[in-house]
Amino acid sequence: MTKVKEIYGYVNELPKGAILNTDIYNSSGALLCPKMTVINDDVLQSLSAYKGKIQATLTYIEENTVADDAELPEEDNSVSFDDSFKKYAVESLTTLYSNIEDVEELTNGVIEIGSKVCSVINDSKELSINLSKLKVSDEYTYKHSVDVGTMAAIVAKAMGESEQFVNDIAVAGLLHDIGKEEIPLHILNKPAKLSFTEFELMKTHPVRGYRLLVDSDDISEDMRKAILNHHENIDGTGYPRQLSGNEIGKMAQIISIVDVYDALVTKRPYKEAKSPAEAIEMMFAMSNKFNLDIFRTFLSVVNIYPNGSTVKLSNGQVATVLRQNKSYPLRPVIKITSIKTIVDLSIDKNYLSTVIVA
Repeated sequence: MTKVKEIYGYVNELPKGAILNTDIYNSSGALLCPKMTVINDDVLQSLSAYKGKIQATLTYIEENTVADDAELPEEDNSVSFDDSFKKYAVESLTTLYSNIEDVEELTNGVIEIGSKVCSVINDSKELSINLSKLKVSDEYTYKHSVDVGTMAAIVAKAMGESEQFVNDIAVAGLLHDIGKEEIPLHILNKPAKLSFTEFELMKTHPVRGYRLLVDSDDISEDMRKAILNHHENIDGTGYPRQLSGNEIGKMAQIISIVDVYDALVTKRPYKEAKSPAEAIEMMFAMSNKFNLDIFRTFLSVVNIYPNGSTVKLSNGQVATVLRQNKSYPLRPVIKITSIKTIVDLSIDKNYLSTVIVA
């Protein structure tokens, strides 16, 4: 069971496997350890020299035992699209994106796709993300648009947002990069790092998307702002306006997180795709750019290692993933193949320093 714990004490009271919800400072106000850090042996060793008291809030999983009869992988009930929907989505987006001058047709068509996406989500047994079950096409534009719209809606629904909000963010996610239709293809598909001038032009796509939809009666101002602000960062380092905190808006903050994830795990002409695990690790490192409450919800619904998949551990063992740890997506419950032992990687003391490597 996932719990939140407050500590006012000493470093050795930090439980292994927990995630810091707050920064830890020393008595002089110097940062000892940033929030979103996972407490492990290396972190405890680095903090061990500090003998004063610390104050921290963290999330951890209460230790419990794994049932002996739970040896089969749980069914993967993550959101998935059937072949008919994939065909419909690709053909519809191809047509709509080829004529962005007809804004009414564009928005009506995308709203219809968004409605079907939300219908699939509502009919799913579980609010979870397994990208391999969402893939609609090998073509980046359509895949990315549907991925972002779908994942944003799943996260919003998991946050308890209203049905209207969930529908709106699905549409905003589908349209979040519509401004790129005005960026030359030789820049969009350049198989190398963009020049300064090219990147400055690329950074105009949120504004272009906003302006394209500014007179649309079908797209609310909140949805347009989500498109405008989806590259803004909580710490003020984003673009196009360097907004920070609540200035960005909740819808854009959600889209920002799923947009980064999908971009990292997708192959492009200028980069290879990261694995889902690599992407999550990179996002932990840049978590100062995200709304942390939304990021935690995202982590709780993303399946990095789907149930039933085979993984290799850093100690050389091979295992089958049985089920997810919602607050610790990199550390699921597994069954070691060679010794047929069930291990919860988030709490088993014998495996706290063991990670999944493939």
